[in-house]
Amino acid sequence: MLTKLQLLQSTTAIGMAIGAMTTPVIIQASPSISTSGKTISSEQPVTNSTPKPRQNGGNSIATGAKIETVSGAAETALVEYLAASDVKFYGAYWCSHCQQQKSLFGATAAAKLPYVECAADGENSQRQLCKDKNIQMFPTWAIDGKFYPGTKDLKEIAKMTGYKGSMEFKYHK
Repeated sequence: MLTKLQLLQSTTAIGMAIGAMTTPVIIQASPSISTSGKTISSEQPVTNSTPKPRQNGGNSIATGAKIETVSGAAETALVEYLAASDVKFYGAYWCSHCQQQKSLFGATAAAKLPYVECAADGENSQRQLCKDKNIQMFPTWAIDGKFYPGTKDLKEIAKMTGYKGSMEFKYHK
């Protein structure tokens, strides 16, 4: 059985192979995010067992799945605001909810997120910081000294942080 990500990557690759222009989509399945605004279960508890690192170009540093969604101006502006506001997004490369959260931002903006990797074998791991902050669920947002676990809709993040820019976000939780 193919995972949603594998299906998305296969569909995109097939479309590109036949010369068709493809737009990344988020495939609806439960639990998942969608562009239709349905609610999902958004917490992934931290476990003591860590998945084995994936091979990544010959090294053993683990990274998350490639984000296939496209960022817009609103998503980029929000990420820039979050970084300037000292907001942090704590997650783990293997956390499907963290990947869903990143997908809401789109690939370009997600790459600029103020992200803290908590998995010990993840790229640029800050495991000790996550322990010091007592991060117990992924994803967790740190905003003004308070912690908010779970996948958040971008409008919710904007409201929580005081962001006043465009809220014409492409994807919704």
